[in-house]
Amino acid sequence: MDKKTWQWERTIGSDTFLISTQRGLLPHSFVHEAFATEAMFWAQPLSDETLRAMLDSSCTLGLYKVGSNDEKTPIGMARMITDYTTLAYLTDVYLEDSYRNLGLGKWMIHCWREIVMEMKDLRFMVLLTGSEKAQNLYRRELGMSLLDGREQALTCMGARKTKLAEVAASTHHGPSATDA
Repeated sequence: MDKKTWQWERTIGSDTFLISTQRGLLPHSFVHEAFATEAMFWAQPLSDETLRAMLDSSCTLGLYKVGSNDEKTPIGMARMITDYTTLAYLTDVYLEDSYRNLGLGKWMIHCWREIVMEMKDLRFMVLLTGSEKAQNLYRRELGMSLLDGREQALTCMGARKTKLAEVAASTHHGPSATDA
């Protein structure tokens, strides 16, 4: 699957909304502001260089309110880290408070589902969430389930950078061909 530009449009009442993966539409300032909100407690604003690298290495949906002069104001986003073939990791889902409860978050998830369904060899789509409400949404709209290791014979693991550094500092040698 090639990295193509995806785009969807929807009208709710008298308002028109656009979802697009077109990189040039999503201002870095919007991503910085979103990362600084309490709604994205896991994220922090990044340097411009790091933000650019992050966005260049992922597929990002921007959600925009379209104005009467075709101006596109960003109001939401969601990123997917993927090889466009076998794995899709959904992260950084954000929608401004004033646009919640209009079905726009659900619409973003449907757009992701459409993209992922084109990955003919997809093995897994994963995400992390701390919200029970979000878990229910992802279960209902994406068919996701908790990875508890029993049904999938998989265990989801993770480590923050501080823990990686701690482990690296405690080892006395680098990896060898026999390490596993």
